[in-house]
Amino acid sequence: MIRSRTNLKTIAKALGLSVTTVSRALKDGPEVRPETIQRVKSAAEKLGYVPNQGGLILRTGRSYTIALILSPEPQSAFPAMGFMFYCQGILRSLQDSPYTLTIQPRLEEEDLLKPIKRIVEGQLADGVIIGQTRNDDSRVRYLQQQQFPFVTFGRTKLPEPHAFYDVRHEWITENSVHRLSKLGHQRIGMINPPEVLNYSGHRLDGFIRGLESCGLCFQAELQVSTALSFEAGRKVLQQFIELPNPPTAIVSPGVSTTLGILTEMNSANLILGKDLDLIAFEGTNYLEFNTPRINAYHSSLEAAGQQLCKLLLRRIEGESAEKLQMLQEPEFMNRQGN
Repeated sequence: MIRSRTNLKTIAKALGLSVTTVSRALKDGPEVRPETIQRVKSAAEKLGYVPNQGGLILRTGRSYTIALILSPEPQSAFPAMGFMFYCQGILRSLQDSPYTLTIQPRLEEEDLLKPIKRIVEGQLADGVIIGQTRNDDSRVRYLQQQQFPFVTFGRTKLPEPHAFYDVRHEWITENSVHRLSKLGHQRIGMINPPEVLNYSGHRLDGFIRGLESCGLCFQAELQVSTALSFEAGRKVLQQFIELPNPPTAIVSPGVSTTLGILTEMNSANLILGKDLDLIAFEGTNYLEFNTPRINAYHSSLEAAGQQLCKLLLRRIEGESAEKLQMLQEPEFMNRQGN
């Protein structure tokens, strides 16, 4: 025999309340007393109540789904655990809402717009989270034209404002230069993401400002834009080592690049803190457990996922994009005590 599903009537009968009161309590209605809300929610959990999503969709015309675009490009791929933290942050923000998360992949050969159009034209979600933004981002332009709710992990240079969450990358690189300069470094290298990405420009701007404020000259051979990967970190350090006057410190853009640098340092018999200093950027705490320990600016990917989801839900409810823009200042993790 199929067990009957727990519904609002089941909860109401168990508690001796009306169905209306139970419904309002589950929605945290202000007209319901807090102790009643707690009683109803406890009973709902014990009885295994799950809201009827199908009925909600029919009543509202919404899908109650938000979409996250997963890109295959190496420079936009988080390490596997990092991506899980990112998704976990999104899911935490969805806990008390009727929304669910769907991940929409973009195949390597696909145009940037194709998965976005698939979502919008197929009505597969009520809003979308996109990342790895460009200065003139075709996805943002399209979504604005379609008046479709979205939020970006990263900024653009487009004239019409849009909701975003981003890290203060220019602040990271400027302060990294200041820290390394205080240690006596005059030839500071920087590895940057591909130039097409918006935050690559922010990082470069901060790097140059840092050099100028420390009385150091920008040297083009000490700044390299490349895909963010283990192999790229190795290759760039090889390139730096071959210079007549190599850098004595490097500002790294991420965990995978940093680990590639460390691997090549080991091959070249370079000692961290003696032959070369590093400051990295991280969205996870991987480098906390690395030997040797790496100084890094930390901005949690899980927190980013949470904030992006919160911003998107507010955008779906009609809040203006101008009020949904957030810049996060990372925390410096001084793991080497310098």
